[in-house]
Amino acid sequence: MDSFTTVALVVVTVLGLVGLVIVAAGGYVLVKYRVPLRGVVAGVGALAYLASPVDAIPEIVFGPFGLVDDGGVLLAAALYVARLVAARRAAADGVIDGEVDRGGRRDRRQLRR
Repeated sequence: MDSFTTVALVVVTVLGLVGLVIVAAGGYVLVKYRVPLRGVVAGVGALAYLASPVDAIPEIVFGPFGLVDDGGVLLAAALYVARLVAARRAAADGVIDGEVDRGGRRDRRQLRR
């Protein structure tokens, strides 16, 4: 094998391992916090969009700027799942979302259901 093939193989392997770690971490969060089906669909949909050759802003035409839409989709899905997890944790704690005491802080003793 020549050096270009070796470098390409190493790069593909590292990218594959990083992707595997990201998927495993996402799976851990989804299972640990029992994210609803809509959160799972959002995460899987974002990963499918990332892997899809069809893009809103293609990388071939715009170069590195073509990755902006991919990052935006991943960020939107991550924020959505994070909000679902926060809502799930707040519901598990019995905190009613949006209610605060007079000092502007949440008083968990008064907000328990």
